[in-house]
Amino acid sequence: MSGKNTKEEFLPLRKLLNESLLRDLIIFVVFYLFILAQSWKNIFLLLFPVITYTFSLFFRLINANKWRLSIYDNTITYNPLGLEKKHANRLIFTSLLQLILLFWIGGESYYHPQLIQTYDIFFNILFNFIYTFGFYWILIDIWKYAKITIKISGNIEGDSAILIHRLNLKKFKLFYLVNLGTFILLNILNLLIVTSTEINGFLGILYILPGTGIESSLPLKISVISFLIIVISPLIAILLLYFVYKMISNINPSELIEKLQLLPESKQNNIIETLKNINQKYYRDFSSE
Repeated sequence: MSGKNTKEEFLPLRKLLNESLLRDLIIFVVFYLFILAQSWKNIFLLLFPVITYTFSLFFRLINANKWRLSIYDNTITYNPLGLEKKHANRLIFTSLLQLILLFWIGGESYYHPQLIQTYDIFFNILFNFIYTFGFYWILIDIWKYAKITIKISGNIEGDSAILIHRLNLKKFKLFYLVNLGTFILLNILNLLIVTSTEINGFLGILYILPGTGIESSLPLKISVISFLIIVISPLIAILLLYFVYKMISNINPSELIEKLQLLPESKQNNIIETLKNINQKYYRDFSSE
Protein backbone atom coordinates (compact mmCIF):
# COMPACT_ATOMS: atom_id res chain seq x y z
CA MET A 1 0.00 0.00 0.00
CA SER A 2 1.45 3.38 -0.97
CA GLY A 3 2.05 6.23 1.45
CA LYS A 4 -0.64 8.27 -0.29
CA ASN A 5 -3.28 5.62 0.27
CA THR A 6 -2.21 5.18 3.88
CA LYS A 7 -2.70 8.88 4.55
CA GLU A 8 -6.13 8.83 2.96
CA GLU A 9 -7.28 6.17 5.40
CA PHE A 10 -6.77 8.49 8.39
CA LEU A 11 -9.16 11.43 8.63
CA PRO A 12 -8.31 14.60 10.55
CA LEU A 13 -10.27 15.00 13.79
CA ARG A 14 -12.16 18.03 12.44
CA LYS A 15 -13.60 15.85 9.64
CA LEU A 16 -14.89 13.29 12.13
CA LEU A 17 -16.94 15.91 14.01
CA ASN A 18 -20.27 17.42 13.09
CA GLU A 19 -22.73 19.83 14.68
CA SER A 20 -24.75 17.19 16.55
CA LEU A 21 -21.66 15.51 17.96
CA LEU A 22 -20.17 18.81 19.13
CA ARG A 23 -23.49 19.90 20.63
CA ASP A 24 -23.75 16.69 22.67
CA LEU A 25 -20.14 16.92 23.78
CA ILE A 26 -20.42 20.55 24.91
CA ILE A 27 -23.67 19.99 26.81
CA PHE A 28 -22.32 16.87 28.52
CA VAL A 29 -19.00 18.49 29.48
CA VAL A 30 -20.70 21.62 30.85
CA PHE A 31 -23.08 19.57 33.00
CA TYR A 32 -20.21 17.35 34.15
CA LEU A 33 -18.08 20.35 35.11
CA PHE A 34 -20.96 21.72 37.19
CA ILE A 35 -20.97 18.43 39.12
CA LEU A 36 -17.17 18.31 39.52
CA ALA A 37 -17.33 21.86 40.90
CA GLN A 38 -19.27 20.46 43.85
CA SER A 39 -16.06 18.66 44.94
CA TRP A 40 -17.16 15.03 44.85
CA LYS A 41 -14.69 12.85 46.76
CA ASN A 42 -16.03 9.51 45.50
CA ILE A 43 -16.35 9.27 41.70
CA PHE A 44 -18.16 5.90 41.46
CA LEU A 45 -21.60 7.40 40.72
CA LEU A 46 -20.00 9.82 38.27
CA LEU A 47 -18.96 6.84 36.11
CA PHE A 48 -22.58 6.00 35.21
CA PRO A 49 -23.22 9.03 32.95
CA VAL A 50 -19.71 8.73 31.50
CA ILE A 51 -20.37 5.15 30.38
CA THR A 52 -23.78 6.09 28.94
CA TYR A 53 -22.34 9.08 27.10
CA THR A 54 -19.44 7.01 25.73
CA PHE A 55 -21.95 4.70 24.04
CA SER A 56 -23.85 7.73 22.72
CA LEU A 57 -20.61 9.17 21.34
CA PHE A 58 -19.81 5.87 19.64
CA PHE A 59 -23.14 5.83 17.80
CA ARG A 60 -22.92 9.54 17.00
CA LEU A 61 -19.49 9.06 15.39
CA ILE A 62 -20.78 6.18 13.28
CA ASN A 63 -23.85 8.14 12.19
CA ALA A 64 -21.83 11.25 11.38
CA ASN A 65 -19.25 9.45 9.27
CA LYS A 66 -21.00 6.41 7.78
CA TRP A 67 -21.61 8.28 4.54
CA ARG A 68 -17.83 8.29 3.92
CA LEU A 69 -18.00 4.53 3.29
CA SER A 70 -20.33 4.96 0.34
CA ILE A 71 -19.11 5.90 -3.12
CA TYR A 72 -22.47 5.46 -4.79
CA ASP A 73 -24.91 8.28 -3.94
CA ASN A 74 -26.40 6.79 -0.78
CA THR A 75 -27.84 3.92 -2.81
CA ILE A 76 -27.04 1.46 -0.04
CA THR A 77 -28.74 1.69 3.35
CA TYR A 78 -26.37 -0.12 5.68
CA ASN A 79 -27.77 -0.30 9.24
CA PRO A 80 -26.44 -3.47 10.91
CA LEU A 81 -26.81 -1.75 14.32
CA GLY A 82 -30.13 -0.07 13.62
CA LEU A 83 -30.40 3.72 13.44
CA GLU A 84 -27.27 5.04 15.11
CA LYS A 85 -28.71 8.56 15.30
CA LYS A 86 -31.69 7.30 17.29
CA HIS A 87 -29.42 5.31 19.62
CA ALA A 88 -27.22 8.36 20.21
CA ASN A 89 -30.20 10.62 20.95
CA ARG A 90 -31.66 8.19 23.46
CA LEU A 91 -28.38 7.63 25.26
CA ILE A 92 -27.42 11.31 25.49
CA PHE A 93 -30.88 12.01 26.91
CA THR A 94 -30.50 9.37 29.64
CA SER A 95 -26.93 10.46 30.43
CA LEU A 96 -28.13 14.05 30.94
CA LEU A 97 -30.89 12.83 33.24
CA GLN A 98 -28.24 11.02 35.30
CA LEU A 99 -26.16 14.20 35.48
CA ILE A 100 -29.18 16.20 36.64
CA LEU A 101 -29.84 13.69 39.43
CA LEU A 102 -26.20 13.77 40.51
CA PHE A 103 -26.13 17.55 40.52
CA TRP A 104 -29.37 17.60 42.51
CA ILE A 105 -28.22 15.12 45.19
CA GLY A 106 -24.84 16.86 45.42
CA GLY A 107 -26.56 20.21 45.90
CA GLU A 108 -28.96 18.79 48.47
CA SER A 109 -26.01 17.49 50.48
CA TYR A 110 -24.90 21.13 50.83
CA TYR A 111 -28.19 22.95 51.24
CA HIS A 112 -30.44 20.37 52.93
CA PRO A 113 -28.00 17.77 54.33
CA GLN A 114 -30.49 16.63 56.96
CA LEU A 115 -32.78 15.34 54.19
CA ILE A 116 -30.26 13.04 52.46
CA GLN A 117 -31.47 10.01 54.45
CA THR A 118 -35.00 10.78 53.23
CA TYR A 119 -33.95 11.11 49.60
CA ASP A 120 -31.55 8.19 49.29
CA ILE A 121 -34.15 5.48 48.57
CA PHE A 122 -35.74 7.56 45.79
CA PHE A 123 -32.37 8.55 44.35
CA ASN A 124 -31.09 4.95 44.24
CA ILE A 125 -34.21 3.58 42.58
CA LEU A 126 -34.51 6.37 40.00
CA PHE A 127 -30.80 6.69 39.20
CA ASN A 128 -30.30 2.98 38.48
CA PHE A 129 -33.60 2.82 36.60
CA ILE A 130 -32.56 5.62 34.23
CA TYR A 131 -29.15 4.04 33.64
CA THR A 132 -30.58 0.61 32.79
CA PHE A 133 -33.41 2.12 30.76
CA GLY A 134 -30.96 3.82 28.37
CA PHE A 135 -29.43 0.51 27.30
CA TYR A 136 -32.84 -1.18 27.18
CA TRP A 137 -34.28 1.68 25.11
CA ILE A 138 -31.82 1.42 22.21
CA LEU A 139 -32.80 -2.20 21.56
CA ILE A 140 -36.60 -2.16 21.87
CA ASP A 141 -37.25 -1.35 18.20
CA ILE A 142 -33.98 -2.29 16.52
CA TRP A 143 -35.84 -4.81 14.32
CA LYS A 144 -37.46 -1.94 12.39
CA TYR A 145 -34.17 -0.36 11.38
CA ALA A 146 -31.47 -3.07 11.43
CA LYS A 147 -31.26 -3.96 7.74
CA ILE A 148 -29.35 -3.61 4.49
CA THR A 149 -31.24 -2.33 1.46
CA ILE A 150 -30.32 -1.06 -1.99
CA LYS A 151 -32.38 1.77 -3.45
CA ILE A 152 -33.04 1.59 -7.15
CA SER A 153 -34.56 4.30 -9.29
CA GLY A 154 -37.95 3.28 -10.50
CA ASN A 155 -40.42 4.62 -13.01
CA ILE A 156 -42.94 7.40 -12.51
CA GLU A 157 -44.28 5.55 -9.47
CA GLY A 158 -41.09 6.40 -7.60
CA ASP A 159 -38.06 4.62 -6.22
CA SER A 160 -38.05 1.12 -4.81
CA ALA A 161 -35.62 -0.82 -2.68
CA ILE A 162 -34.14 -4.31 -2.73
CA LEU A 163 -34.02 -5.82 0.75
CA ILE A 164 -30.68 -7.56 1.14
CA HIS A 165 -30.88 -8.57 4.78
CA ARG A 166 -32.80 -7.76 7.93
CA LEU A 167 -33.17 -9.17 11.43
CA ASN A 168 -35.33 -12.27 11.57
CA LEU A 169 -38.49 -11.53 13.58
CA LYS A 170 -38.18 -14.74 15.59
CA LYS A 171 -34.61 -13.91 16.59
CA PHE A 172 -35.60 -10.34 17.37
CA LYS A 173 -38.23 -11.63 19.80
CA LEU A 174 -35.52 -13.68 21.53
CA PHE A 175 -33.24 -10.64 21.76
CA TYR A 176 -36.11 -8.52 22.99
CA LEU A 177 -36.95 -11.01 25.74
CA VAL A 178 -33.32 -11.10 26.88
CA ASN A 179 -33.17 -7.31 26.81
CA LEU A 180 -36.48 -6.86 28.63
CA GLY A 181 -35.72 -9.64 31.11
CA THR A 182 -32.36 -8.11 32.01
CA PHE A 183 -33.91 -4.67 32.45
CA ILE A 184 -36.74 -5.95 34.68
CA LEU A 185 -34.52 -8.28 36.71
CA LEU A 186 -31.93 -5.61 37.45
CA ASN A 187 -34.58 -3.12 38.53
CA ILE A 188 -36.45 -5.64 40.69
CA LEU A 189 -33.19 -6.56 42.42
CA ASN A 190 -32.38 -2.89 42.78
CA LEU A 191 -35.79 -2.17 44.34
CA LEU A 192 -35.56 -5.11 46.75
CA ILE A 193 -32.00 -4.43 47.87
CA VAL A 194 -32.48 -0.66 48.13
CA THR A 195 -35.62 -1.20 50.23
CA SER A 196 -33.81 -3.74 52.41
CA THR A 197 -30.89 -1.33 52.77
CA GLU A 198 -33.27 1.44 53.81
CA ILE A 199 -34.97 -0.72 56.43
CA ASN A 200 -32.06 -2.54 58.06
CA GLY A 201 -28.88 -1.47 56.28
CA PHE A 202 -28.52 -4.87 54.56
CA LEU A 203 -26.12 -4.80 51.58
CA GLY A 204 -25.79 -1.04 51.86
CA ILE A 205 -22.64 1.01 51.29
CA LEU A 206 -22.06 4.48 52.67
CA TYR A 207 -21.25 6.92 49.89
CA ILE A 208 -19.71 10.28 50.76
CA LEU A 209 -21.38 13.23 49.04
CA PRO A 210 -19.84 16.68 48.60
CA GLY A 211 -21.73 18.04 51.62
CA THR A 212 -21.49 14.97 53.85
CA GLY A 213 -20.69 16.06 57.41
CA ILE A 214 -22.43 19.44 57.22
CA GLU A 215 -24.78 19.70 60.22
CA SER A 216 -23.54 16.21 61.18
CA SER A 217 -25.21 14.74 58.07
CA LEU A 218 -24.60 11.10 57.19
CA PRO A 219 -23.38 9.77 53.82
CA LEU A 220 -25.75 8.56 51.11
CA LYS A 221 -26.56 4.85 51.30
CA ILE A 222 -26.25 3.01 47.99
CA SER A 223 -26.86 -0.70 47.44
CA VAL A 224 -24.27 -3.18 46.23
CA ILE A 225 -26.48 -3.92 43.21
CA SER A 226 -25.18 -0.66 41.72
CA PHE A 227 -21.78 -2.33 41.23
CA LEU A 228 -23.44 -5.06 39.16
CA ILE A 229 -25.75 -2.72 37.26
CA ILE A 230 -22.91 -0.48 36.04
CA VAL A 231 -21.33 -3.52 34.33
CA ILE A 232 -24.19 -5.86 33.41
CA SER A 233 -26.49 -3.38 31.64
CA PRO A 234 -23.96 -2.17 29.02
CA LEU A 235 -22.45 -5.65 28.71
CA ILE A 236 -25.80 -7.20 27.74
CA ALA A 237 -26.37 -4.34 25.27
CA ILE A 238 -22.94 -4.95 23.69
CA LEU A 239 -23.58 -8.69 23.33
CA LEU A 240 -27.02 -8.20 21.77
CA LEU A 241 -25.76 -5.51 19.39
CA TYR A 242 -22.88 -7.79 18.40
CA PHE A 243 -25.26 -10.65 17.54
CA VAL A 244 -27.52 -8.27 15.61
CA TYR A 245 -24.52 -6.94 13.68
CA LYS A 246 -23.30 -10.44 12.82
CA MET A 247 -26.71 -11.52 11.57
CA ILE A 248 -27.40 -8.41 9.51
CA SER A 249 -23.91 -8.35 8.01
CA ASN A 250 -24.08 -11.96 6.87
CA ILE A 251 -24.72 -11.54 3.13
CA ASN A 252 -24.73 -14.43 0.67
CA PRO A 253 -22.84 -13.08 -2.42
CA SER A 254 -24.65 -15.43 -4.83
CA GLU A 255 -28.09 -14.39 -3.59
CA LEU A 256 -27.16 -10.72 -3.77
CA ILE A 257 -25.85 -10.99 -7.33
CA GLU A 258 -29.07 -12.77 -8.30
CA LYS A 259 -31.16 -9.93 -6.79
CA LEU A 260 -29.13 -7.36 -8.74
CA GLN A 261 -29.57 -9.05 -12.11
CA LEU A 262 -32.19 -6.55 -13.29
CA LEU A 263 -29.80 -3.62 -12.78
CA PRO A 264 -27.24 -2.46 -15.37
CA GLU A 265 -23.87 -4.15 -15.00
CA SER A 266 -22.11 -0.87 -14.15
CA LYS A 267 -24.57 -0.27 -11.33
CA GLN A 268 -24.08 -3.82 -10.04
CA ASN A 269 -20.32 -3.33 -9.98
CA ASN A 270 -20.60 -0.02 -8.14
CA ILE A 271 -22.87 -1.55 -5.50
CA ILE A 272 -20.53 -4.49 -4.96
CA GLU A 273 -17.50 -2.16 -4.72
CA THR A 274 -19.31 -0.04 -2.15
CA LEU A 275 -20.10 -3.13 -0.07
CA LYS A 276 -16.44 -4.12 -0.23
CA ASN A 277 -15.49 -0.69 1.13
CA ILE A 278 -18.06 -0.95 3.92
CA ASN A 279 -16.97 -4.31 5.32
CA GLN A 280 -13.76 -6.29 4.81
CA LYS A 281 -15.80 -9.49 5.10
CA TYR A 282 -17.67 -8.54 1.92
CA TYR A 283 -14.35 -7.92 0.18
CA ARG A 284 -13.29 -11.50 0.89
CA ASP A 285 -16.72 -12.96 0.08
CA PHE A 286 -17.14 -11.23 -3.27
CA SER A 287 -13.51 -11.73 -4.25
CA SER A 288 -13.95 -15.49 -3.85
CA GLU A 289 -17.00 -15.52 -6.14
